Amino acid sequence: QTKDVKALSGGERSFTTLALLLALGENLETPFRVMDEFDVFLDPVSRKIALTTMIRVAKDMEHRQFIFITPQDLSSIKTDSKLKIFQMKNPKRGNVGGAQQQTLAF
Repeated sequence: QTKDVKALSGGERSFTTLALLLALGENLETPFRVMDEFDVFLDPVSRKIALTTMIRVAKDMEHRQFIFITPQDLSSIKTDSKLKIFQMKNPKRGNVGGAQQQTLAF
């Protein structure tokens, strides 16, 4: 156990935040729930636990729509009538539409 949140790793903080949001979400009356890049700091085991839990919660709350956005691979997740996965194409890199893609200098 730790009393200082700053002592947690990025993955531990992500997992803790997910648990808190799922717990709070049970009492919120919002029709949509969107989680963006929730798993980027999670190790594979924590990611699997988090995804499994989030999908179970989403299926149990049929009157809500959940949207999970992640750059991670979801090919191991089985779809069904309550679960759809939409995969976007990878972004084009380099010369896009005649203009060279660049990094902004700050």
